[in-house]
Amino acid sequence: MVFAAFVTMLAAMQGANEPLPLRTDIPSDYSTVICPDEAAAIEMLRAYYGVQPAPRNHGVDTGLFFKGLTATGCRQDSPDAKSTITIREVVARRTLRLAGESETHLIYRGTNASGVQLVGIVDETGNNRHPRNDFERWLSEFVPGGMLSYDPATIGTVYRCATVDGARAAVRAIPAKGKDTVRNAAFAKARAANNCRQAEEGRYRITARHENREISCGFECEDVWNALAAIDERGRTVALIFNGSHF
Repeated sequence: MVFAAFVTMLAAMQGANEPLPLRTDIPSDYSTVICPDEAAAIEMLRAYYGVQPAPRNHGVDTGLFFKGLTATGCRQDSPDAKSTITIREVVARRTLRLAGESETHLIYRGTNASGVQLVGIVDETGNNRHPRNDFERWLSEFVPGGMLSYDPATIGTVYRCATVDGARAAVRAIPAKGKDTVRNAAFAKARAANNCRQAEEGRYRITARHENREISCGFECEDVWNALAAIDERGRTVALIFNGSHF
């Protein structure tokens, strides 16, 4: 497998067309390895990215990885990676087979925000998934992948409103302060006024998050009602109110 991966990388070096990743930016808060040159990056990915035998095959072999940093001069803490890096070209890829899924690492040529040209290695799979803004961070925590699979038997009530404006108005109607009973009553009244009813079971792709309000539901417990825009299984734009709470 290692030899096959090395052959793939050699083919890429000899002019094979390696496509750019889905996301060509590497945010400053996502880990990337910066190498002194292309040869060091190839050696690092070829020889020092590996997976331990089962049952310890859930991630990269960190012991081997850190040996590689020392051997190649590549760095995981390079000051050149303190700003967003833009991937300009992919030199090679290598896919590691893990216990749960596979992850692909790539060698790239790119530049940082200061225009410094870099050669590095990044986990393409992880970087594609890494959230870039508050909405994506919220999705990663409460609706991983952006798809809400609503089953009333296993998930608390999700409301569907006639319009996104109606969902937003219903959430905004929750008083910022006051007794929980009063705040819940105001919320219920606003839902009725904006034609918000329990949503149908199904899958909804969340496309935007708008207002959110919190209502205490007991000791160290709170409901966090979010007004959302989504697309249902028929491709229709719909408005939802979703309780994004850990409790």
